[in-house]
Amino acid sequence: MPNLPIRPNLKYYCGLKEKLYRKINQRNRVAYRVTDYVNKLIADNPAEAQEYFFDKIAADLTLTPNDVCAAITDECHEGITVRVTNEDRRALAFYKVQTREADQPQVLRGLGSR
Repeated sequence: MPNLPIRPNLKYYCGLKEKLYRKINQRNRVAYRVTDYVNKLIADNPAEAQEYFFDKIAADLTLTPNDVCAAITDECHEGITVRVTNEDRRALAFYKVQTREADQPQVLRGLGSR
C-alpha cells in the first residue's frame, strides 16, 4: 500500500535535448495533476479502506490509464488500494474539499425594505 499523501512519480532529465526535456516536463505536470486528484478523492472519502481504478481516474481527467499508472507508480496494475489512518487524514487535510466562508454567498443583514 502506498504512503499517504500519494506523491507523484517524477522523472528527471539534465541533458541538452530540448524535445526530451519538454516531454519529461509534460509528463511531470500530468503526474502532479493525477496525484492531486487522487489525494482529493482519498481525503473526501470517509472509508478506511479505499480502492481506485486507473481507468476511472483516467476517464475523469481525460488521460489514458497508462498515464495515470505512470504518474503514481512504476508498476502498472489496474488500480491502487489505500488504508487511511487518522495520521493519514491529518496529512491529507490540505487536499480535503471544504466549503470556505469566502465561497459562500454574502447575505446582507439589516437592509430591510424601505
